[in-house]
Amino acid sequence: MSPPYTNRATATPIGLTVTVGHPKPSAPPRRASVEVHQHTEVELIIYEHGSTTMLFGGRKLKLPPRRLTVFWGAMPHHALSADPQAMAHVLRIPMPLVLQWNLPTWLIQQLVDFQVLLDDPAKCPCSDLDLMKHWFRLIGSSPSVETERIVMLEVEARLRRMALDHRAAPALAPRTSGAGRLERLVEVIAKRCLGRLHIPEVAREAGLTRAYAMRLFRREMGMTMLEYITRQRVSHAQRLLATTDRGILDVMEACGFTSTTRFYKVFCDLAGCKPGEYRKKFQPVSASPRGSRRSGRNLRHPAPVTSDKRT
Repeated sequence: MSPPYTNRATATPIGLTVTVGHPKPSAPPRRASVEVHQHTEVELIIYEHGSTTMLFGGRKLKLPPRRLTVFWGAMPHHALSADPQAMAHVLRIPMPLVLQWNLPTWLIQQLVDFQVLLDDPAKCPCSDLDLMKHWFRLIGSSPSVETERIVMLEVEARLRRMALDHRAAPALAPRTSGAGRLERLVEVIAKRCLGRLHIPEVAREAGLTRAYAMRLFRREMGMTMLEYITRQRVSHAQRLLATTDRGILDVMEACGFTSTTRFYKVFCDLAGCKPGEYRKKFQPVSASPRGSRRSGRNLRHPAPVTSDKRT
């Protein structure tokens, strides 16, 4: 999967990744595919000079310049459009490391519930853009264990300031009925993708014919509805594996899969490893009774899932 930025990137041994580059919007409507991105890190983004419109789990959000944006990359996301002068400054931190910081439960809950946090511009002790550039200089100019530790401590402090008094409200608009046909399709899928699902029913509930709905979705999203639904289900599976103790088969069923073989295949394709291996990445923190660990336990077990093709 290619990166979402035309970039200059640097990675550190403990898993920090910093990227500076121009956002790479999704393909023009007539192209066959769009790069939808998923990863296991918590992502911090600041745009310099211009804004970018992103799609997070099917919901649009315009990210203005010089405001810190934080989200968990397990949520499918990609750029829809960007100002020509927009420059992205991106820092990614492995989710297991973030969980080890014992951040306020409210903030962790927003991340594992696939919310996007958009904070007001900070001025003290400096702007977030200056702070991000400072982290990049530390990592790029004098990489060392001590440098990484300094960056991690400063990132932790910044996230704690963000969580203070719940200052950064979730920025994503709720999935409500919209005027756009695509938005209606995404809304129906969001409500029903973990349960029994037929593509014709999705189209009918959105007020469209099956053929037109499938054509519209592929043209605008760059993938079929079935591919999009699968990504959403795997994304939910990642959340449950990382934040709950539910068994893998239990997670599989809760996320709408009826075939173990199919679940393992698509999970490996999208997450890059088997479900059990993915969970092991979070084991250093999984045993502690964190509030965020309970976030997925109340999800109901949906009925077996069907569509035009079995998922």
